[in-house]
Amino acid sequence: MYRTIRRRLLGVAAAATAAVAITTPAYAAAPQIVVLLPDATVAAGASTTIMPLLFAVDEVTFTNAKATFQLGDGLAGVSLRPAAGVDGCTAVSPTTVTCEVANSHDAVDPFETTLQFAAEISATAAALGETGKVTYTLSGDGIQTVTKTVDVTVAEGVDLAAGPDKTISVKPGAGFDAGLQVHNNSDSVVHGAAVVFLTDYPFASTQQFSNCFYGDGQVTACTFDQDLQPGASYQLAMPYQLRKDTAAPSATGAVFEWLPGGDWDDLIKFLDDNGIDGVGTPGKGGAIALQPTPTSQSLKQTDPNYDNNFQALDVNVTGKQGVDLAAVGATATGAAGTTVTVPVGVKNNGPATLNRTESGFGIAALITIPAGASVASFPEDECFLNTQDTIIHGDPKAVQYACFTDDVLPAGDSVTWKFGLKINKATPGATGSVALYPTCECEWPADSNKANDTAKIVLNPAGAGQPGGGSGGGLPITGPQTALIGAAGVALLAGGAAFFALSRRRRTRFEA
Repeated sequence: MYRTIRRRLLGVAAAATAAVAITTPAYAAAPQIVVLLPDATVAAGASTTIMPLLFAVDEVTFTNAKATFQLGDGLAGVSLRPAAGVDGCTAVSPTTVTCEVANSHDAVDPFETTLQFAAEISATAAALGETGKVTYTLSGDGIQTVTKTVDVTVAEGVDLAAGPDKTISVKPGAGFDAGLQVHNNSDSVVHGAAVVFLTDYPFASTQQFSNCFYGDGQVTACTFDQDLQPGASYQLAMPYQLRKDTAAPSATGAVFEWLPGGDWDDLIKFLDDNGIDGVGTPGKGGAIALQPTPTSQSLKQTDPNYDNNFQALDVNVTGKQGVDLAAVGATATGAAGTTVTVPVGVKNNGPATLNRTESGFGIAALITIPAGASVASFPEDECFLNTQDTIIHGDPKAVQYACFTDDVLPAGDSVTWKFGLKINKATPGATGSVALYPTCECEWPADSNKANDTAKIVLNPAGAGQPGGGSGGGLPITGPQTALIGAAGVALLAGGAAFFALSRRRRTRFEA
């Protein structure tokens, strides 16, 4: 199988790299498509799949796509062949694979690509220790040709197996131990290991360790400069607390992936080579350890069997506390011909945090513009004009916009969308609305208080005095502003409401 968790990390990194590359002045002479390809480490006597990741900030379309995989010198025991399940690829020679899709219409953007070529690289047992290069070249009508060259290493094959999946029950605010396990299925000593954590928002780390990495209050990975003996099992006690604002009853979970040291080094090198921030910040506490067994290290190692590297932990959250999302409207006054700013949004009154990481987006608000006004500006990254062909079902006779929050909205936080409304006709008390949980081709989370799901937008309210040009009401703009980007989901979303929403927003502003 493809290395699922690391593909998710690499996909997030790829999207970030593409965005950075496009915004730099040097990118004017660079290809339209950004190709990211990790170094290839293949176990002696085995094979692995190499699959470039293609990204572009804005959609790039082209035809007659052609890709070539070419092995360099110094790899006498290494060969290439088309990857299983990939159409259009043929082996020109033992060192060259060419892929072509004639008369194709391909598209690449930050969220999805219709083009995916891959090759399988194999090494004989005698090739152990060989090193060289592999070059990937992509061309087509309508794009500039792009080439990417990475290292190839033939490593000693080992097999780390994660422990069994588990299900536990935990109350919000209570501590628990993930109880991770790993077994060395190899006949060889595994020299160094790492574990990568993919945990839902409710998982909060209660302790930091110097050989682990952290981001946003969660452990992201740990490394162990230790030897794992053949046939031996090891256990890791990783302390967690279920966040106090976790909705209950509910379900949450995590997946943990074990890597030998060589594969961890490949991941970090990939991030460094592409100028991407790493897996987090090292912890400030003491080290956490697996059971050590001293031995000597020799050749680099890789794990060609990733079917057994994953351990899942499902947590049933007990108790009862829900999410109360409240629509926040606004009032503004202005004379005909003037433009006023109307800050509208949604606030999470708690006591639970809105956590929709599996869906990829949070909640939608349908903004109805008051009669007599037109929209001069709006947050294009978070909102879009709602028409009859969108997933949100509104009123075709009204001017309406759909705005989406991020997938996590902590208890007590708010989201603001600022609309610039031009008053074409100063009608006293012209009224629009902010409506949460609109009719949608999707499933919304439960709300503990539906009475505050709608709020008014009022222009020139009665008793407001002579229209001026100011605006009032809405959400208070106080406290630090934090950009929470659900990047882990971007590379994995495929269609549906989540993709539709995320493709129209990159950043949502949160206010405490």
